[in-house]
Amino acid sequence: MGKNLDQILAEVGDGDSVGVTIVTNQDNGIASYAVGSLIYHPGSLTGPFFRPPRLSTTGGEPLNFYFSDRMLDIDPPASPGGFGHSPRQPFSANAIDKLGVSVSLHSGPRVVKFTFHSWDGGTVSVAMESQGNLLVGLGPPLGNSPHAVYLVSFTGVSRPPR
Repeated sequence: MGKNLDQILAEVGDGDSVGVTIVTNQDNGIASYAVGSLIYHPGSLTGPFFRPPRLSTTGGEPLNFYFSDRMLDIDPPASPGGFGHSPRQPFSANAIDKLGVSVSLHSGPRVVKFTFHSWDGGTVSVAMESQGNLLVGLGPPLGNSPHAVYLVSFTGVSRPPR
């Protein structure tokens, strides 16, 4: 069962992992999803700068990022002399990208920063609001579309061996 961000923050500690699923949808019909874990980093004062607390892939693995327009061929090969076929399984596990994510936990609106490791490190930031157990926001598209809807869900906290 998913948890809202406040429930996650009530139980997470320094270095804990938080399961996350991120989904996007665009009006051009392309959807994407990313799965993995974010690590909790408490706020810190580094020199004259304050770094707010965050959930981030920093110190862990980037998320696996799948797209609905990347198809996987799941059908048997066409018979010799046949006309063949087109791949038909969306979200190919053979064509994933890597996504860095950072969820700012300072007061005010939540901002999620997405870093596209596979796309030369391009970044976008999306202001999100809580809706039930989800964070929801409207942001820049990932392709040829005016906007994209972003959804973030949290699945729970895991503590590393200490």
